[in-house]
Amino acid sequence: MDTIFALPLFILACAFSLLTALHLIPGGLGLGVSQALKGLRKNAATSAVLHTIAVALGLLGATSLWELSKGADPHARSSRGEVLATVDYLRIQVSCALSLSNLLLLLLNLALSTERCGRDFAQKNLEAMQRQVKGLQAEYNRVTSTPAKGAAVAAGDAGASAGAEGPAASLAAEEAAALKKTVDKLIAEKQRLQAAEEEAEKAAKAAQARVTAMVSQIKGFDKEFDRLLDENKALKAKLAMQQGAGAGPGPAAASGLAAAGKKDE
Repeated sequence: MDTIFALPLFILACAFSLLTALHLIPGGLGLGVSQALKGLRKNAATSAVLHTIAVALGLLGATSLWELSKGADPHARSSRGEVLATVDYLRIQVSCALSLSNLLLLLLNLALSTERCGRDFAQKNLEAMQRQVKGLQAEYNRVTSTPAKGAAVAAGDAGASAGAEGPAASLAAEEAAALKKTVDKLIAEKQRLQAAEEEAEKAAKAAQARVTAMVSQIKGFDKEFDRLLDENKALKAKLAMQQGAGAGPGPAAASGLAAAGKKDE
């Protein structure tokens, strides 16, 4: 392999190593690098460039391995020729190592970017679900605790103003009790609707299963009908061939074949 590739391969290996180190940095910097590389993979032009680099590195590595398999030049007779052959062989080894290292680093960076972005997406989904669960729990606690608190506050207010505002306190207590009953009815109605919805979903799933089974059965009937129809056609063709050849069966056999054909139909 020409040694002109050694320096670019070394520079590319340093760049890939730096990119790998940036991937491993925790926090926003490493995530930003991973997302940038993933965005480059989604772009058609940059994705083609990355694939071209990978193929070129693979070809260089394969060429170096093929040259290494031949070994050093055995025809070098002078000491100077032996030294040059040894130097060329070492250069081929360096080029092979750099090519394969660059290819492995490129694949490693692509894998790291995919894994880092996937982990970040899963973490964000988990945090969103946790916030949603906390919001639902808070709403549930508010709904379930509001009637009891309202009744207690109304009862306390009624007791405090019972001496000064007898009829008004009694009316407030009645309104609080009526409001509590209304809230209890709404909660019971909600639970009943949820149960009805679950039953409806179960019934829909059962109906879908029955429809699927009926469709499968109908398909089986269609296949059986097609088979019987093919057999009937085959028997009719055989009967026509025998009659055309002048060696038709007797009346009893012909009537038997005709009856068999009608039965199949």
